Amino acid sequence: IFVVFGNPCGQSRLGGLIPGLSGGPYRARMRDRDLYAQILGIASPWHVSDVRLDVPAGKVEVIVEHRGTARCQQCGKACPGCDARLRRWRHLDTCQLQTVLVAEVPRVECPEHGVVQASTPWAEAGSRFTALFERVVIDWLREASFSAVARRLGLTWDEVDGIMARAVERGRGRRGETSARRIGV
Repeated sequence: IFVVFGNPCGQSRLGGLIPGLSGGPYRARMRDRDLYAQILGIASPWHVSDVRLDVPAGKVEVIVEHRGTARCQQCGKACPGCDARLRRWRHLDTCQLQTVLVAEVPRVECPEHGVVQASTPWAEAGSRFTALFERVVIDWLREASFSAVARRLGLTWDEVDGIMARAVERGRGRRGETSARRIGV
């Protein structure tokens, strides 16, 4: 997807250089909240309510709110909410700025599983990183050492190890159970 932000006069800086950019949907401005909702795949019942840019700190915070019915993370059933916890997840960098999702995640009272955190589509339970960020870390680990990956992505060795352990667990879950047909001694 190629998005062009227009200038204050409403005309694209690229109009005339690239065919089709002088009118149509490219003339409409996209708000930062809408842009991040698209990039992150945030959909109902979640909503991007604010984007905070802190250039001196090199950080973008994307504030996400839950609107609607919360669901149990384990079974997916709609359950009554009981409270919420403020959570933060590291995401892929935006224009060399560290991007962090911030949300008050509701906790629900599931009749089957008790009080659990509602599901968040961008991250696994217990992870402080989005699924996309974890995927990049796993891809880097195929090419470089733990130390190199940690250094390049600004992570600790333990954070890289935790991401790898979750990936291994996901892989084992997909593989299913196997049993040895023969054992050699």
